[in-house]
Amino acid sequence: MGFLKNAFGKKTCALCGNECGMMSRTKIKGGDYLCDDCYNQCSKFVRLDYLTLDEVEGHIEYMKRQNKLYEEVFAMEGKKVRYPSTLTDAGIEFCDDLGMFRIVYKNYTGRGKLEELFRYDQVLGYEAYYEEEPAEEAGKPAEFKEAGIKINLAGTQTREISPPQWLHFHPYVRQEIKVCFAKNRKDNEIYIDNAIHHFDHIFGKHSKEKGLFSLGLTQAEKRNIKSAAGMVDLFGTVIKGSKNGIDSITEEDKARLQADLNAVEDAATNGVGVYTRRADEAEAKI
Repeated sequence: MGFLKNAFGKKTCALCGNECGMMSRTKIKGGDYLCDDCYNQCSKFVRLDYLTLDEVEGHIEYMKRQNKLYEEVFAMEGKKVRYPSTLTDAGIEFCDDLGMFRIVYKNYTGRGKLEELFRYDQVLGYEAYYEEEPAEEAGKPAEFKEAGIKINLAGTQTREISPPQWLHFHPYVRQEIKVCFAKNRKDNEIYIDNAIHHFDHIFGKHSKEKGLFSLGLTQAEKRNIKSAAGMVDLFGTVIKGSKNGIDSITEEDKARLQADLNAVEDAATNGVGVYTRRADEAEAKI
């Protein structure tokens, strides 16, 4: 009886103190429980059994700020591109102007109600996935189940694999994010390719390649030239300041200095630096 009471009896939410039954609670690290109302303030992409009560409290404050960032900046500014454009299950909404994206759903009924944004420079990897159910009878083809994109973010679990220094570590998401684009083979497979190409563009995957009939420089070559020119100009400004004093550096010099630093950063990050700056500017608005 004691076991049944412990397993099925009511518990008290460790955050708000309200009672929560077996079907309306979530266990967190350390043995405490959260009610659904408190759980709904957490990310749908985070496993709370990995977080202590103190960590959950910090996470909820993080999510409230994320929701504010969405409402006051992301929803109000920047051009958005969504794949698929018409949702059948879930998709990805990119905003290059802000260097961020979000996961969107057609009919989301799970827990976690606050909006959450992800920075481009938090993405460690991405790939398309296709799942099939084994054929029930020998000789028959497998049955299509779903397809979409898997996204891995840089986090505490990736620090030991020496990721690029420009990556921003996500403070809470540890698991792979699975975004289902289609549950029918005819639905939206083209959008999976489009979303992958969008990620490829963000991370400069093809920036070293030339078009079939292109005679000009590649994007990577252009960035490297701007970086080299920026370094020369950067040293010139530093020499000017050291020779004539800091007061000799004008506002125009400072603006050019920042542009030079940006050019160097863009070359070092394969173009991701511009999205880092945009994301930083967006977060600074709240």
